[in-house]
Amino acid sequence: MALRVKGGTIRGLQRFISDVPWDEEHMRWTYHQLVADAMGDPEGVLMVDETGCVKKGKESVGVARQYCRMLGKVENCQVGVFAGYASRHGYALVEQRLFLPEAWFTDAYAARRTRCNVPTELTFQSKSQLAAAMVQALAQQRLLPFKYVVADCLYGHSIG
Repeated sequence: MALRVKGGTIRGLQRFISDVPWDEEHMRWTYHQLVADAMGDPEGVLMVDETGCVKKGKESVGVARQYCRMLGKVENCQVGVFAGYASRHGYALVEQRLFLPEAWFTDAYAARRTRCNVPTELTFQSKSQLAAAMVQALAQQRLLPFKYVVADCLYGHSIG
């Protein structure tokens, strides 16, 4: 994207994204409105799943030895829980949450939490709890019409 902007640089875009304050809630609402306008359908489907990204080192938030679906094994990685929206008009990624393993909330990880700017009020949430929070927030927002929620068995037994 950065290189498509006249005079844009990758570093400039990185600085813009990391240094400029964002009203994340408003941006998310605006995006959900755009998705609803473009592809909203009363028969829409909300899909919940996770993915892992292999990470080496200790500088990224949430990195731990955990199951990485992309590799099909336990590895040092970050895991995100995602919600996608689909209808006969198209599909889009609409929500995400970074999973922080329970170990990240122990005293042994206190310094890493501080270095990674993890909010002090944040508490451990399982992947299923993160998924349920996303589904509930989207339902309460009432912007994206959906009739179904689909997920693999990890989430299907837990969202309820």
